[in-house]
Amino acid sequence: MAEQGEITVNPTVSVVIEPEPLHDVSGKRRREDGEIEGSDPKRRAKAQDVLFRIIVPSRQIGKVIGKEGHRIQKIREETKATIKIADAIARHEERVIIISSKDNDNVVSDAENALQQIAALILKDDDSNSEASKVAAGHVAANTIRLLIAGSQAGCLIGMSGQNIEKLRNSSGATIVILAPNQLPLCASAHESDRVVQISGDVPAVLNALVEIGNQLRENPPRQVISISPAYNYSAIRPAQPFVEPTSADYVTFEMLISESLVGGLIGRCGSNISRIRTESGAMIKVYGGKGEQKHRHIQFGGSAQQVALAKQRVDEYIYSQLIQQAGAQ
Repeated sequence: MAEQGEITVNPTVSVVIEPEPLHDVSGKRRREDGEIEGSDPKRRAKAQDVLFRIIVPSRQIGKVIGKEGHRIQKIREETKATIKIADAIARHEERVIIISSKDNDNVVSDAENALQQIAALILKDDDSNSEASKVAAGHVAANTIRLLIAGSQAGCLIGMSGQNIEKLRNSSGATIVILAPNQLPLCASAHESDRVVQISGDVPAVLNALVEIGNQLRENPPRQVISISPAYNYSAIRPAQPFVEPTSADYVTFEMLISESLVGGLIGRCGSNISRIRTESGAMIKVYGGKGEQKHRHIQFGGSAQQVALAKQRVDEYIYSQLIQQAGAQ
């Protein structure tokens, strides 16, 4: 015969029925209807992963991974988040770190904790190198974090008439820009309407902005499923352009002037941006004049008509990005 508090299922197996606790393991009181007081019904209803995608220049991926992967493994163990590093799809291109975790009722999710730790590693060396900060001011400036977000999430960050993004800028002190769709890096997903959120400024300001943006993205997850192993936009990789001799009849040149204040961002740290444009377009690109010598700098392009047109387009994109960034900082 069964003891009180037991239900006999068969002659050899019994299931012990224990009274339901009034508090859950986190210390939150459980209501009579079974819900936990203080939990967010909106978040419980989602029941999906928190996911972030952070863009990291290939040259900086080593300080995130650490020797033999120890640093990234330590972040995984401390935060309990899932962290995957996508392969670069072109030499010297940016790579995507995909951070995810199960959502819960905690104020800060595991994925948000991991995002902060990885961002702090990326920004660590930039903050101590003031000269690099001066040279790199612009498209991908020093002290910059870039996130890939789904197009459906951009609206929640911008807000009605830009009110949300302006509030984020004011509260964090960082420059926050959502780049135009034609400025997506090659590592953007091929099947989603991705956008890039670019956060720059002093390191504390960037990290503060990242906390607020991470929370908003958590509260407004993408409407579509973001793959943990995304298919990247390989179609965006242009085939190498054939070399055209300057003496050839097909060789054309083009010249333009740009403001001195925009040259640093166009050139990039150690010439990374201008080198990328040369590689993608196949055009010859020369920037004349020394830093600070005059208000405008002279840029000369050379190559086939297609090469020059492509190089000019890419330069215009870099300039447009900086103008948007400067407008946002005002």
